[in-house]
Amino acid sequence: MQTLHTLLTLKKLYLLQALGMKYCNPQPTIHPKNSFKISNPTTLQKLIQECQLCPQKSSAPHIGLCNLESKITFLSLTPILDTQLRFASKSSQMLKKIIENVLLLSIKEVSILSLLKCELPKISQYQCYQSCKDYLLKQLEFSQNKLIVLLGEEVYRFFCDDKTPYENLQGKSLKWGDFLLFPTFSLMQLLSQPQLKVQAYQEFLTLKGYL
Repeated sequence: MQTLHTLLTLKKLYLLQALGMKYCNPQPTIHPKNSFKISNPTTLQKLIQECQLCPQKSSAPHIGLCNLESKITFLSLTPILDTQLRFASKSSQMLKKIIENVLLLSIKEVSILSLLKCELPKISQYQCYQSCKDYLLKQLEFSQNKLIVLLGEEVYRFFCDDKTPYENLQGKSLKWGDFLLFPTFSLMQLLSQPQLKVQAYQEFLTLKGYL
């Protein structure tokens, strides 16, 4: 009986997939583990600023921009804003233009976070993300919005722990727990390959439809 139920469930899932539904691999719970109990963003910011979990880090921790009533979260691998939350780099200026000129949002309506809170050697990034993950998940909880833009393939791999070919997912919405994920280009890709900006523009117009 259990086998029949499993086969019927698989049949339903394959039918939905044929109709265009996309799936991520099963994921861990969205909320941080029980030992990570923080009731307010100020305490979380202090914890991130004082974090000493990764001995390989070569910079001060970056909290990122976590607006409590944001409509959308942009998620990068490494910090986009500087420690003073300024748009000081070319990539951050590009993101600012996308937010304001394409999505027609103000900076107060978005959150800009990173998987890694410090600058780290590439070889250590995945291991150190395991230390940063609870901080990030708590930030997502505080930001309250359910729409997350994944800026690049590395972000998708780390965040979703999934090996699906990225080109099959990019520019499409994906259900992940209570969240809606939208994988797209990394900002560095768009800076180094300007020819990709036309496709990126179309993807951000699609994203705008979910706001």
